[in-house]
Amino acid sequence: METYRRYLVLDTETTGLKPEKGDRIIELALVEIIKGRITGKEFHSYFKTNVVISKRNYKIHGISNKFLLDKPWFIEKSKEILEFIKDSILIAHNAIFDAKFLLNEFRIIGRKIKLKLIDTLRIFRKIFPGKRNSLKFLCCKYKIDVIKTHSALYDARALSMLFIELLKGKNSNKLQR
Repeated sequence: METYRRYLVLDTETTGLKPEKGDRIIELALVEIIKGRITGKEFHSYFKTNVVISKRNYKIHGISNKFLLDKPWFIEKSKEILEFIKDSILIAHNAIFDAKFLLNEFRIIGRKIKLKLIDTLRIFRKIFPGKRNSLKFLCCKYKIDVIKTHSALYDARALSMLFIELLKGKNSNKLQR
């Protein structure tokens, strides 16, 4: 694992669970890690959509359609997101979920992008087989304070600290792309 690379820890909150059924991103966060350190550089935004947030997802993240009314559309921030991502490797917990949503948002606006991903959920399942491996469980295991869960920004910050633990060499042999 190359600690000098630029990584971006990605997290999203969504209207539902299936982008293929029309669900959309309503919150996106990216936290930069360079040389094994969190740089403090972040991208964070909420997005309004024409999709009603499912009751199930509202109970998880607490973001309402009313809250999103004055937020930008994804297309309004898409250029900024692409510039921020550049050629970075994206780190996400259950990366397929977040990647599917991000790819779908760009597909909707007519942009095809490629993503380089590392899925920390797969890594931690190898480190702690048979455990739930939620962010909350992992933060407790690594003694990382969790301010709030199911907020894209706070989850990305927490996962950044967990990823740095992996970069330090703790279980680095289980780190795979």
